[in-house]
Amino acid sequence: MFKKLLAIMLTVAVAITMFGCGSDEGKIKPAKYKGVVVYKDDVKVTDKDVDQAIDQTLSQSAQEKQVKKGKVSNSDKVNVDYKGEIEYKGKKVAFEGGTAKKQDIDLAQDAGNYIDGFTSSIAGHKVGDKFTAKLKFPKTYTNKAKVKGKEVSLAGKDVWFTYKINSLTKKDVPKLTDKYVKQNAKQLFGADEEIPTVKALKKYIKRQMRIYNIYNKVWNNILEKSKVEKYDEKELKDEIKRYTDYQLSQYKQQVGTDVTLDAYLKACQMKKKQWNKQAREACKQSLKQRMLINEIAKREGISIPEKTYKKKVKEIAKQQGTTVKDLEKQYGRDMIESTLLQDKVNEFIADNVKEKKGSEPTTTPAPMTTKKATKKKK
Repeated sequence: MFKKLLAIMLTVAVAITMFGCGSDEGKIKPAKYKGVVVYKDDVKVTDKDVDQAIDQTLSQSAQEKQVKKGKVSNSDKVNVDYKGEIEYKGKKVAFEGGTAKKQDIDLAQDAGNYIDGFTSSIAGHKVGDKFTAKLKFPKTYTNKAKVKGKEVSLAGKDVWFTYKINSLTKKDVPKLTDKYVKQNAKQLFGADEEIPTVKALKKYIKRQMRIYNIYNKVWNNILEKSKVEKYDEKELKDEIKRYTDYQLSQYKQQVGTDVTLDAYLKACQMKKKQWNKQAREACKQSLKQRMLINEIAKREGISIPEKTYKKKVKEIAKQQGTTVKDLEKQYGRDMIESTLLQDKVNEFIADNVKEKKGSEPTTTPAPMTTKKATKKKK
């Protein structure tokens, strides 16, 4: 995706649209796209939805920092020393593999790497604490350990772990302030306009989420009902070649060497005839989508001015950590323009829907039937 989180309108309905480069794909008759019916309950966005989206983005942008003070929660990362002991011949003794120094443990992610209670015993303590927890190895535990040179089964045994918490790593989540919004709205929230305040950001996000909800509800249906009157065969042929090249490049990354189409099909256990049919159908769908976007844009006077394109592509390249030149080489200028155009088309459709109360019906009423009168036998 070009932008983060809320700019998901840029995602096209068919993933393979990324292969497209042409603008003369053929001719299409769009289905109804103005006044499309949506139901309010299906597309509404609550303040809670907006807050959750913001919290998720801020959490993803959090910086980790190591602290020497503080209480450990079950979602923190800690650095600990620990020593495990079991009872052997009436005494507690250390066993091989049960001791570690300066061990980094992610309490939220690493619990499955230790026996039950190992990580949860750490939560609730403070940095600098030294303490012991009595645990038990599972009865099904298969690993053995050496104690004083002898191999001992650990299955079902009590074990005492003594911990020392050296440090704690916590997430420093940014605070949502007007200053932070003004500086980061474009980069973090995909905003395509200046947003100076938290209030303005929430309003912007709410609108974008509503547009996306409507897009999710209506776009595939519009696409399916639109009728292609003519495909440009040359463009379709070029599309298939780009599609094939892309699939081979992905496979090359897996195997680490150049591959031919025949070798690829052999690995996929697919016949050439089957591949040709699959590729052609996939690319026809890709072309159909671009044709529909372009046709709606043409009819409604929607366009991406050159100045706007240059500004947008620079922002996208920056967000992707690449250059404009490499971005256009990877996706093609026409694909980027088409994606930006889809954004505008989505807005137009969302601004022209016909809203009804409630939710979309999920069942079709059963047809009415009449019973024929029957004569009673005497």
